[in-house]
Parts: sequence; structure tokens; C-alpha cells
Amino acid sequence: MSKTPDLTEPLIRQNSLPELFSKGRSDYESGNVTAVTRRGNLLNAEVMGKAVQPYRVRVGFDEGGLTSVTCSCAYHESEWCEHIVATLFVVMRQPEAIQDRPTLDQLLNQLTLVQTQELVQELVKENPQLMDEIDCYITLKTKTASTPKLSKNQRPSPINSAPFRQQARDILYEGMRYFENLDGEDDPVTEELLDLIDNVQGLIEIGETYNALIVLEAIASACAADWDRVEQYGIDSDDIVIALDEAIAEAILSDSLSSSEVEQWRSRLETLQDEWSTEFALSLESLTQGWDAPDVVEALKGTLLEPELEENSSSNYSPDLVLIRLKILDRQERYQEYLNLAKAKGKMKQYLTMLGSLGRTAEAMEAARNQMKTMEEALSLGQTLRSNGEVSKALEVGGMGLKLPGNCQYELASWTAGLAEELGNVEVELEARQLAFYDNPHTKDYFRIKELARENWSKIQRDLLEALQQYKTLGKTEVKVDIFLNEGLIDEAIACVKDLSDYYSDLLHRVMDAAIKQRPDWVIENARPRAESILDRKKSESYNQAIDWLKKVRSAYLQKEQLEEWRTYRQDLLQTHARKHKFRGMLEDMRLY
Repeated sequence: MSKTPDLTEPLIRQNSLPELFSKGRSDYESGNVTAVTRRGNLLNAEVMGKAVQPYRVRVGFDEGGLTSVTCSCAYHESEWCEHIVATLFVVMRQPEAIQDRPTLDQLLNQLTLVQTQELVQELVKENPQLMDEIDCYITLKTKTASTPKLSKNQRPSPINSAPFRQQARDILYEGMRYFENLDGEDDPVTEELLDLIDNVQGLIEIGETYNALIVLEAIASACAADWDRVEQYGIDSDDIVIALDEAIAEAILSDSLSSSEVEQWRSRLETLQDEWSTEFALSLESLTQGWDAPDVVEALKGTLLEPELEENSSSNYSPDLVLIRLKILDRQERYQEYLNLAKAKGKMKQYLTMLGSLGRTAEAMEAARNQMKTMEEALSLGQTLRSNGEVSKALEVGGMGLKLPGNCQYELASWTAGLAEELGNVEVELEARQLAFYDNPHTKDYFRIKELARENWSKIQRDLLEALQQYKTLGKTEVKVDIFLNEGLIDEAIACVKDLSDYYSDLLHRVMDAAIKQRPDWVIENARPRAESILDRKKSESYNQAIDWLKKVRSAYLQKEQLEEWRTYRQDLLQTHARKHKFRGMLEDMRLY
């Protein structure tokens, strides 16, 4: 594996908004990126910013390139933040600055068992709260490793839930201290509680479902007791409540609770609801329904007469008991019941995907042709078929999906186009790339379409350019400029950037460089006020930016063969800002006569 991932400036531009790209490059040039280390296939960096503590950037990679990028700042959009951009500039331009450090496995392998125990003891001494995390970890690990096969009605030995309750409390209190000290802008409370809840999944998977219930109740109880205090810091409980509700419902449906236990848990959950002022609707409903509700029984048998139509089936994102039941049936390898339930309850995405996973390709294709309703269903089935080696069938499903409604047009179209390219199917690839471009324009798709269209390019180009001009999302400005400038459409490129702020200076300079020959007047009219605004603000650290704008002004005047007008304007500037000695010196040094 290479020491660092292969990066290019276009790749970084493509994954970040123009203003964040500019800010990130400025952070890099200003030396704000510190302590860059590589441990195996992970890069870690600290980037100084507005917060008291530096932002923490983490970059994962493999032989194929980047696999993950995260930052501790508050920016959580799909594009990269300025701190990620700054870090990647260091990786790209200064790989020698990266300190190569051993991985955790390499470090631990150097220690004996006694030394490892001493290390853990020392860490706990420095941070006593680690004790609860270690207690929870060992409890779960030993349970997972040593649980014997239990008979249907036999209860496992009870688990000690105290460490889990204490760890949840520690997370809440550490989070409050974090926000009081203004250590950053991320939300460690939600992240760490979700991790803790997710860890309990191991108990459910080995059949320790009753103990999972006990642990989840302990976590919920700790949150209910102190959430009023946490809420003062603006932390929303929704994600945590949803995760707990889903996990508790899964544990309930995975267990065989007696009627008395059902009533006990109903009372305990209702008490938790009152204490926390929230709802555990799925959990309570799972207690009511169990697996004995008449419609559930009929659905599992495949004898439900009228399959239900799922509302909002294009998304499949809303948690409900059907999805939890399907998860349990899958884990228990009850595949026919899974298929019966999914079909009866309108979960066509899950139904099709399971058919594909089981290798029942003919049935999956038949159902896809007759019952598939959304792009999401097509993408899920297509990906499953491809992973099974059914590449041509996967491509057929992708093509069918592109004619259906849905909210993943770009993802499905890009996936289908890539598969079609792999199979050499030009017709399908061309259609898919056009649909991808219409939904989410990318420069690479535009030029790939141009390559594929050949003699039909003229008509297709008109449609693509018309769609591009109508695309109003600010994040696509750079894509529009790239394409318009490549096609010599200077006026269209100008229209994209003429009202942009100086945050987009890189983009503005590119357009000005291209526009000077044809539209020098626009360059003058746009660059002069930008330079003057910087000078009027009396920010000497930004004078270099003013000089860059003035270079464009001078070039435009020279293009118009108006050197004297430039000199007159230059002299007026010097007189207006006569006391700005740094600016005068920079103007002289640049020989902008």
C-alpha cells in the first residue's frame, strides 16, 4: 500500500464547495494544519480554526483511494469542509510532513500480557471513567463468548446492568463538561450513546435478548434522569430515543416473554416515557402485537389475501415493526417467512433483495418486471445481483429502475452507467449518464457523454447545456463554469459568477482570465470594486488579494489598448490610499505601471 492516498486538486475541488475549497487551501497555506500522522491506512490531523481546540480530521484510505473522511467541526453536509480540504492539501503537496506512526495493533503486539494490563491500569488511573467502559466491554465480550445454547423457555444468568447505566451517565456528564469548556462543535453525547446502544446488539444476536432488554432499560433510565440538564446545551434526544426504541422492540420480538413479563415491561416502559417526556411507541406496540397478531400470523404463512401498500415506499426510511421483524427473521434464517411478510406488508425493496440474496434470480427478475415500483428497490436488487455475479441481470434491473419514480436518480443512474461501461453497453451507459447529469451535474459525466454520443452530440449537448443553465444549486457553480469555459461559452460562465462574493475568488479569477479577450469591460467592472473594497476596509493582510484583482484590471485595460486609462486609475488609487504604505510598496514591487 502506498504511504499516502493518490490525490489531485480536481478531486478535492469536486468534493468541496468553492468557498470551502478556497478557505481550506488558505488554511493549508497559512500553516493551520498541524500534527499530521499516519497509522496504517488512517491519517489523523489537527487543524486550527475558530474554536479553542483544533478540529480533528480523520482520513481513511486503501489502494483504491479515499475510503472515509471525517472532521469534528459542525459542518455535516455531503461536501468536504475546509479543514478536510486543508488536510488533503498537506497530504497531496507535503507528504514528507506526515509522521509515520505504528498502528494500535503494532503497539500492543510489543507488550506482554502483564505490560498490557499495566497500560490499562495506568489509563484508568488517568481517566477513571474508562473503568465503566471496560466493565461494559468485558461484560458483553464474556457473555458473547461463553453463552451456552439455551432451551426455549430457559433464561440466561442475569447481567449486571450497573456498568451500562454508569457509562451512559458518564457520557452525559462528560458531554456537559465538553460544552461548558467549548472544546468544539461536534456532539459527543449523541455519538457515544448511539455507539453504546449499538454494542448491545451483540447480546440480541447471541440470544441474550432478555439481558439486552435489561441493559437498554438501564441506558434509557440514565438518560431520562439527566436529560433535562443535557438539553440545556441544545442536544436533541430524537436520534437516541429512536435507536433505543428500535433496539428495545427488537429485543422484545426476539424473546419469548410470558404474559406477566409483557405487563411488567409495559409498565417499565410507560414509566420511562413519563420520566423522559418521550415515547417508546415501537416498543409498546411490539409488546401488544408480539408475533400472534392475526395479520402477522397470516402474513408469515403467506395467506394474507390483500398485500398492504406501503406508504412513502420510495424512501423505506421510516422505522417500523415490519422492518424489525424482517431483521429478526433474517437472523434466524427463516427466509420463506421473511419473503412472505415482506411481500404481504408492501416491503418490496426487502422482498426483491432477499430473493436476489438467496440466488432465486428468476423469481427476483419476474417480481422486478411486475411489482418493482421505485428506483430504491431497483438499486438494492441490482447491487445484490451484481454481488452474486449476475451482472447482465443487474444491468437489466438498473435500466428498469431508471424509468421508475424515486429519490436516488443520480445514485442509480451512476451505478447503472458504471456497470454498462464495464459490460461495453454504450446505449445503456449513454442514457444512464444523461439521467445522472440531469439530476446532479458533474463535469466527468458531461465529457463522458460527449465521448459516447459521437454524431448525436450536437442535439444532446443542447439538452445538457439547457439543463445545466437551469440548475440553480450554488454548489454546482464550479461544474457549470468548467463546462461553459471548456465549450467557449464565456457569457454563460460570467452569468454564473458575476454576483459571487470574494469567497469564490479562485472561480472568479478563472472566469476573468478566460473573459479578458472577449469581455474586458466586464472584467474591469467586476474586479475594480473588489480591489477597492479590500483597500477601503484597511485590512493590510488582504492587500495581496487586492493586488490580484488589480492585475486583472490592468490586463483588461491592456486588452482594450487603454494603457493610459489604467495609469490614470492607478494614480487615483495611490492618491486615495496615500497612507497605505504597504499597499503602495506592493503595487510598486509588482510593477503594475
